[in-house]
Amino acid sequence: MIIDGAWYVSGERTLDTDSIDDLAAERHKGGSRSGFAWLGLRMPTDDELSDVAKAFDIPELAIADARHKHDRPKVERHDSCLLTVVPTARYVDTREEVEFGNLFLYAGQDYIVTVRYGQAAPLQGVRTDLERTPDIMRHGPGAVLQAALLHVVESYGPVMDGLENDVREVERDVFSESRGQPTRRIYFLIREVLDFLIALEPLSSSMKRLTGPECLPWVDPEIVPLFRDVDEALSAVVERGRTAHQLLNNALQASMTQAAMKQNEDTRRISAWVAIGVIPTVVAGLFGMNLGGIPGHDHVLGFVSVCAVTLLVSIWLYRRFRKAKWL
Repeated sequence: MIIDGAWYVSGERTLDTDSIDDLAAERHKGGSRSGFAWLGLRMPTDDELSDVAKAFDIPELAIADARHKHDRPKVERHDSCLLTVVPTARYVDTREEVEFGNLFLYAGQDYIVTVRYGQAAPLQGVRTDLERTPDIMRHGPGAVLQAALLHVVESYGPVMDGLENDVREVERDVFSESRGQPTRRIYFLIREVLDFLIALEPLSSSMKRLTGPECLPWVDPEIVPLFRDVDEALSAVVERGRTAHQLLNNALQASMTQAAMKQNEDTRRISAWVAIGVIPTVVAGLFGMNLGGIPGHDHVLGFVSVCAVTLLVSIWLYRRFRKAKWL
């Protein structure tokens, strides 16, 4: 559906509309010299995409990416249209899962169309902020493209905050006194961090293309430094993701080591009790065979003495195992 549509002249909003045809008519009145259109859509239908392609002369090959929800970051030129695809993301803490979406930005000389799939990174706030700064807005579709990209990259920050918080939790669990180890949770978080990095890392090369000479028809040289801000913010997020991935790998190794140590402790404890139990078992077995000639077998004091010696030996073994920290 159409979220918002407007026509801008010299950075000022001059027309509000939710009609694609109205923007197309305004566009054909005077072209880029009289301003540009900004149309925002979310989860559009095929018919809406067809109307957009017709109204803004967007090649079918470019609009096909939005139809099929192409999910890899890229920057492509299609005649007079510049297509930029970026992933959007949000962190669902209850499921410890990163939900991904896509943002397609179609920029021309006198229009920019944003097509968003998913819940993350809505652009209403971007439009409001840009309308408050007409000096930036007057740079046309390139200014909108830069602001939208910066907004998406900044929205990755809360995702990393959520992942890093869970990393700290599993680190505490690994070295806690609890018998259980969060190995399964660590594996799951490693997968989420890797998926996040795989989605973001190709975006850096796309940002560099936007500041290159091939994109100058859409990006005013005066706002090229602003795109570098986007690249720097993206690099910071990617570095945080790599650090989180390394910490999770370390936590996984520590968890496996802790589990092995606990198993060894259990084995030593069982072995110690078995060793202590062997003494009375052997003595009882010998006396139970009713063999003659065993000292004291025919006197009550003999039985007491054997029991006392057996108990003393068992206590001695127990103390030795305690001293060796097997019990």
